[in-house]
Amino acid sequence: MELINQKVTHIRFGEGFIVNKTDNRISIHFSDPIGLKVFVFPDAFVQYLWMEDHNVQEYVINQYYQNQKEIEAEKQRQHQLQKEEEERQMAAEMASKATTRKAAALKRKALKRKT
Repeated sequence: MELINQKVTHIRFGEGFIVNKTDNRISIHFSDPIGLKVFVFPDAFVQYLWMEDHNVQEYVINQYYQNQKEIEAEKQRQHQLQKEEEERQMAAEMASKATTRKAAALKRKALKRKT
């Protein structure tokens, strides 16, 4: 959805128009003396900004919730990867300890045979 030139209202700066948008930033021009301000997109629309067009506002809020779902999914994925890595490390440590115990047992057997 095209957001450039959409009219917005900020709780403190008043009315302005969107002049630029990137993936996670939005630039809004307010009347002087405020001028150009940059906000995190779409997060700022949850707290500070409102679109004049209700359909566009709904789109932006949906973008926010979609981003939140993606962030949560990524956190869960990272947590799962960390858990798997910890399990691999524990298995490697246990295997190393078992190998050390087997080597020590073989050494003891060999010493007993010599005597």
